[in-house]
Amino acid sequence: MGIISIFTPATFHVNPNYVYHFWLWGLAVFFGLNSSEIGSYYVTEAGILIPGWISIILILIGSVLILYVTLKGKKTEQLKLKFCVIGGIMMITSPLFFIISNQIISIFVIAHPTFGSGDSFWPNITIFFQFIAGTIVLISTILSSKTRKI
Repeated sequence: MGIISIFTPATFHVNPNYVYHFWLWGLAVFFGLNSSEIGSYYVTEAGILIPGWISIILILIGSVLILYVTLKGKKTEQLKLKFCVIGGIMMITSPLFFIISNQIISIFVIAHPTFGSGDSFWPNITIFFQFIAGTIVLISTILSSKTRKI
């Protein structure tokens, strides 16, 4: 889910004429609501790109940690559990970091709409993928550590 979420839109924005979809890495695609206009562009504002790229780095590091433990495995169980917990926490914190940093930047630096206000950006499937992936990893880690101790 972590790797897939990099290639899916993170936010969307609806205004009277267009629906915009934004990826973490800066791609924006728009669809005309009253016309058949479709297009794309690359967001170049550093205030939007920096939180997105940091979120991508967190997603990739968390995914690599989880995949490494899953595929390779380690000899000690405690090290496996630590890597999985760190990866799960990174998965959950990456969308939180993205949303909070975009809120702060939009309020203090750039005058673009914020998350959840009237004319705003709304979280898309990527944000939910990260919460689901991180939660699944943490729950499975806790359950596997409990069953091994019994």
